[in-house]
Amino acid sequence: MQPQPLIHLTPEQYLSQERRSKTKSEYFDGEIFAMAGASREHNQISANLVRVLGNHLLDKPCSVY
Repeated sequence: MQPQPLIHLTPEQYLSQERRSKTKSEYFDGEIFAMAGASREHNQISANLVRVLGNHLLDKPCSVY
């Protein structure tokens, strides 16, 4: 299998493509990288976990990311 050649886009080309796309991506230095999708429910669960764990670790030398 041959590797696919990299296609470098201008910021304008990327924005035009991103507006039409059903999935979201990131643009860096002419390259496009797919972003992981997440639902509203997934984001709410993540935020709740960070809050609860962060409160639990307030006096500890730990951080929640």
